[in-house]
Amino acid sequence: MKVLKANKPGNLSLNDIPEPSNPSAGEVIVKIFYCGLCHTDFVVLKGVHSRGKFPFVLGHEFSGIVEQCGPEVFHIKPGDRVTALAYAYCGICSACRRGMHNACINSKNIPFDIDGSFQEKIITPSIMYYKIPDSLSLEEAALTEPAANGYAVVERADIYPGENVVIIGPGPIGLLSLQFALLSQPDKIIVTGTRPERLEMASRMGATHIININKENSYNTIMEITNGHGADVVLFCGGGLEAWNMAESILTHYGRIVVEAIPEKSDVRWPVSISKFSEKSISFLGISGYNGAHFEKALNLISTGKIRVKPLITHKFTINDYKEAFKTSDRRKNGAIKVLIEINKEE
Repeated sequence: MKVLKANKPGNLSLNDIPEPSNPSAGEVIVKIFYCGLCHTDFVVLKGVHSRGKFPFVLGHEFSGIVEQCGPEVFHIKPGDRVTALAYAYCGICSACRRGMHNACINSKNIPFDIDGSFQEKIITPSIMYYKIPDSLSLEEAALTEPAANGYAVVERADIYPGENVVIIGPGPIGLLSLQFALLSQPDKIIVTGTRPERLEMASRMGATHIININKENSYNTIMEITNGHGADVVLFCGGGLEAWNMAESILTHYGRIVVEAIPEKSDVRWPVSISKFSEKSISFLGISGYNGAHFEKALNLISTGKIRVKPLITHKFTINDYKEAFKTSDRRKNGAIKVLIEINKEE
């Protein structure tokens, strides 16, 4: 079968390897149909991620069909259409018992501990998998993983009806977070960014206002839109130091910043104004992925049409055209938002 392997920083090659067979207890073999390209893939491929050890197989946003189950697999069977978490969790550590699967001390993550889904078939722990509802296509289901991230971001923000929400960074996670935030019925939901096509998508997805930071003063515009009140919640889904400083400046009393996007280098530090932090009772909240409940809820909301993922899929390539797929996603060519690689062709 074909596998797209990361051999060293910046180097990918399409290789032929034997198909997986004989899954162990609790494992399944899944035939992969679609896999999305994620910003994390590029960070790991650059060789700057602290856990990245070459060679490995990228790809953690995927969908497929179960081909074979090992012993002790009960919730899925051959022929089931599935999508998956980007990690396996143990289910018995203290974090897992509290439902915080993303904090599992025994977790195994793609691509650091488990080879990812840029290959025709994958063998992984079954605990990662969720059945896809009949109403949902395999193509759309591949976006469940980033959608789960968006769900977790919004849940962490604890948005109340009537609050003002600002989303910085209209990438896939930002645009998905926008849709989940709308379910909380905010008053204003403002999206800032630099790419007109992504801001236009944010408007189509329900943003009340969009701001191109290359053309407008974000602080002044946001304060004008909110009649001087500012933001109750900032969802920080992209941007650098300038965006970070703006986020802090627009927060009102008891405002919250939820940080989903982080710098590529782990030792980067961004400043916080202690006077604003204290006087305004600001909360800075981190978000590290999602748990199983987030994933299942996101999948259900996508399948019922309350969260739309199909408009975000702007480009599709076959695995043979992986070079163009990676280039298109990395450079945001031709308005690219979410790029999918079709690993196996649907019949």
